[in-house]
Amino acid sequence: MLALLLGATPLIGGAQQAKAPAEPAEKVDPQAQRILRQMSDFLAAQREFSVRTEGTLDEVLESGQKIQMQREGDVSVQRPNRLRVDRSGDLARLHLFYDGQKFTLQGERANAYATTPAPSTLDATLDMASQRLGLDAPAGDLLVSDPYAALTEDVCSGSYLGRALVDGTPVHHLAFRNRDGVDWELWVEDGPRPLPRKYVITSRDLPGAPQYAVDLSDWNLSPQFTPQQFQFTPPRDAMRVSFAEPGKQGGQQEGGAK
Repeated sequence: MLALLLGATPLIGGAQQAKAPAEPAEKVDPQAQRILRQMSDFLAAQREFSVRTEGTLDEVLESGQKIQMQREGDVSVQRPNRLRVDRSGDLARLHLFYDGQKFTLQGERANAYATTPAPSTLDATLDMASQRLGLDAPAGDLLVSDPYAALTEDVCSGSYLGRALVDGTPVHHLAFRNRDGVDWELWVEDGPRPLPRKYVITSRDLPGAPQYAVDLSDWNLSPQFTPQQFQFTPPRDAMRVSFAEPGKQGGQQEGGAK
């Protein structure tokens, strides 16, 4: 999703419609599980919110050299079926719109856009974007209706690493390992608003163990959204293109419409 705190990348697994939630394995520290549950339940209870994201994405070259790409953006969510992402970075300047009926990705630099009919819920749309279009939101698991189920679906171990600070905010530092070759860390705000403040995903089984890291700030849990914010109106001179199929030339690193 997504940068999302959201970007589009095939390197790291993103949002998916979770199966029925299974309680994490016995190797998960109870305190880590409790804080993750609190954060997930709090997020799930928010009907609408916006958040600022600043992140980095590793790209491992054929030589083995690891290059770090910068990206930042703003994410707006209105449940159950509205999403907007405005993201800029080293590779592209993108805008994503989902209004409950259509999913649109606009590449500002190329002045092009791609649009497709979308399911009627955000969960199903994120799943469709991942499976059919090859567009993964690395932090998309935080946007679905049941973050706990999505985050813990493949967890085999987890640890509570103690208290820390993120941008001066007291947080709890959690670390988890999945069976599918992914490690991830989460920093959860301490206090009455257990919001995620930092999220790091490591693909440990890929060459160079690339990471996606994102800081989440400026949380607004009472935004004043209008329907027009989630609807895409193409600029007069913009070119409409088709979403590239996953694996085709041009790839899905930036989602077809660069």
